[in-house]
Amino acid sequence: MGRSSGIPEGQLGGRVVHKRSGSTIIIRSDANGMTQTIEEAGLKAQYRIAYYIGAGIVGRSYLVRAGEYLFQSPVSYYTRTNGWDLTPGYESERRLDFDHEVVSGCLFCHTGSVALAGGFSNRYQDPAFTPISCERCHGPGAAHMQSPTAHNIVNPAKAETRVRDSVCEQCHLEGAVRILNPAKDWWDFRAGQELEKTFAVYLENDANGVKAVSHAEQLALSKCARMSGGRLWCGTCHDPHGDSSADRASQLKAICVSCHAKLPAASHREPVAECTSCHMPARGATDVVHAAVTDHRILRRPQLQLKNVGIAELRSPTVWHEPAPSLVQRNLGLATLAIARDHQSSSLAKEAVHLLTTLPREMNDEPEVLKALGYLLLEQNKAKDAVKFFAEAAREQPGDAVDALSEGVAYDAEGDRADAIKSLEEAIRLDPSLQRAYFQLAHEYAAMGQESTAIQVLRRYLELFPESIKGRLHSE
Repeated sequence: MGRSSGIPEGQLGGRVVHKRSGSTIIIRSDANGMTQTIEEAGLKAQYRIAYYIGAGIVGRSYLVRAGEYLFQSPVSYYTRTNGWDLTPGYESERRLDFDHEVVSGCLFCHTGSVALAGGFSNRYQDPAFTPISCERCHGPGAAHMQSPTAHNIVNPAKAETRVRDSVCEQCHLEGAVRILNPAKDWWDFRAGQELEKTFAVYLENDANGVKAVSHAEQLALSKCARMSGGRLWCGTCHDPHGDSSADRASQLKAICVSCHAKLPAASHREPVAECTSCHMPARGATDVVHAAVTDHRILRRPQLQLKNVGIAELRSPTVWHEPAPSLVQRNLGLATLAIARDHQSSSLAKEAVHLLTTLPREMNDEPEVLKALGYLLLEQNKAKDAVKFFAEAAREQPGDAVDALSEGVAYDAEGDRADAIKSLEEAIRLDPSLQRAYFQLAHEYAAMGQESTAIQVLRRYLELFPESIKGRLHSE
């Protein structure tokens, strides 16, 4: 975990060609660090890589710093293939650029803390973050450092089951969607707490596919875990303080035979050297290219059950562990709507709207609920109604640039360019890095026949990000 982020060094170079955009990204690495150069549409931009993310077991992604802002590179290194390919999230892009914002939630599972500039989601001090430390699993350590006792530090192995499992699940339980509780941030979670005090995790009711981060939910499905009465958990097989050079096959076999001392002779005719290759085979992940995931279901006969089997109809998600009773309907509604939008499911969207519009009165003006309904109305071409929800969210949560941007997009859809321009300028004032706000604002002026003003807007963006391929193409 301590190697899950840092400054790149000694990484192999390479080249990635993106057929959809016709762009090429060239990766060079030497004693001075790493650079990545993108060549596209007759333009070229070079970025020095500031950080890597990922311990390298599956692979590594890379971040560039543009002024005070962090953006993710469109190419990542994959250990399984010993080569480079597109970063997850960039596959559908028509144009490649270094423009995916790195918000603090993106760094939650790879860093120990982040140094965000006040009021911003993607503006960082230098250094932007610290590596993962002991506190990620053991909780705040100041009191323990001053007076070490077993009572002022978290020992997950000795904690109550739900608290123990939350330590691992904070990063190893992705689910289909995670919903933050009102007024909470990912970084509010601390070891020693139950995860759902900060956010709730929802699982998609679909057996089709295995995600790269689905270890906890798979283990919970295993008969071994279910029959153990909570004794079998992540720490049974994974010792974060253990020797990484040890013989893992022998270690894991010893754990298995502690319960399965006698093996069926018909299926184990020869002395068994290890257990995992048969009962925990690696499967390709459906959400991260070139990633393989160990099957934590610990199946008796996995060769007969590895084929993914989908379901006929998408159903509402299932919560991993319920949040507080007052948040059950709110969080389920937001999760259902997120999955409905992802799958373009009208039936799930209808279900989500019912959940969110029948909330108790005290939850009706909660910003995340208002924005979720606004986005759905916008997608349904009900711009006038969407504007009301975004405007109310902006009043409830002043200073949020994305709220102002959403309001501007809704005004544009309604045909109100004057108010769209006001909202978009406010979005840029609140967050000068918000690319879509500049592009949308330039569109508003161009639609009004004010081409020179539109070009000035794009030049404002290029003053901050002169290497931007998309910015330069838009300004031509």
